[in-house]
Amino acid sequence: MIKIEKDLENTPNSLLDSKTITRRNTCIRDKKYHQNKKFHQRYKQSDIKEKLKNIYNDKCAFCEQKIRECKDDNLEECSSTVEHYRPKSKYYWLAYSWDNLLWCCHRCNQNKDNNFDIENTLGTLEKTTFLKKIHNSSKIYNRIEKPLMVHPEFDNVVNKLAFNNGIITSDDLRVKYTIETCGLDRDDLNEKRQTIIEDFIENIIDKKLKNESIQDALHELMSDLKKKEKEFIALRYWILKNYKSLMEVS
Repeated sequence: MIKIEKDLENTPNSLLDSKTITRRNTCIRDKKYHQNKKFHQRYKQSDIKEKLKNIYNDKCAFCEQKIRECKDDNLEECSSTVEHYRPKSKYYWLAYSWDNLLWCCHRCNQNKDNNFDIENTLGTLEKTTFLKKIHNSSKIYNRIEKPLMVHPEFDNVVNKLAFNNGIITSDDLRVKYTIETCGLDRDDLNEKRQTIIEDFIENIIDKKLKNESIQDALHELMSDLKKKEKEFIALRYWILKNYKSLMEVS
């Protein structure tokens, strides 16, 4: 998980048009989100997907894996989806809010589902100035609720993560909740992260055998950190921070 910068003033046009406003008003009137294609389509418009895809560098908001755009509603056949940070089933009035929409892989989306624990009082439509800040209300809700789920657009947790043998862990309550809820410690992710760690260690060993400076390996790692499209940036930060202990292992 890495912090993502989203311009909340640059809202996709589809979220501002009359059809979306009508759907939102219907949800508010009925006090529920309507689980049907007509309502789903309003947050799955191409301009919304394209902006989210670019903002997240075509990677999942939670696991940081590369994902691809879903071409239809058959989620089993694709790996990307527009994720609601606050579940639309509980927060029906936030179904079309720009700061509540994330770019997410199908697995993390499935695991997260409607899970959204909070420490404080549940935020409601009446307790905020939501209608005045329709696409930028997350900060208000975060203060009211203190959610346990990490929001990648507001929370910087990169220094709260550890990767032992590729397994993502944390001592932080919120990060731990997010890891467990989204299943970020699943086997396939652990294996991919461990491969990156092993490749770094092998690179260090190779430099030593050739009597070359290990600084070259560190510069390569730092170069990867600057490439926003790279998978598992948080892991690469951790490797750089802990390279001395990894060198001892090598």
